[in-house]
Amino acid sequence: MIALLDTNVIVRFLVSDQSPKYKNLYSFFKSLEYGKMKVELKLIVLFQVLFVLKSFYKVPKDQIAKGITDLLKYKGIVIKNKTMIRRMMEMWYNKKLDIVDCYLIAILESDSQNLLYSYDRDFDKFNINRKEP
Repeated sequence: MIALLDTNVIVRFLVSDQSPKYKNLYSFFKSLEYGKMKVELKLIVLFQVLFVLKSFYKVPKDQIAKGITDLLKYKGIVIKNKTMIRRMMEMWYNKKLDIVDCYLIAILESDSQNLLYSYDRDFDKFNINRKEP
């Protein structure tokens, strides 16, 4: 069995929604924090969380990055390539880059043989291989 985490659960938790559901969320995320239960966070859901928090809730980028980075420390939240995702979040927090660019850079940094085809010369500021098609 796979237990997945949906966008609205994470968003409701991170914005501290004061509805009656939040009380249950607090204990749910405490269980995840200590690894008493496990859920998988799909990358597409993570990107949707970032989008919803930034565009709909107008949460500042630094608060989003901190909230997501803290969640990634929870023992019960499983996400593929957690180290790379942490790097992506760190870069997004510290640089004036789009989250997708941060994701691509984090992937490219993980293996020096990786290659990015792009016309965006801003990637040249990083230690990655970029070529124009």
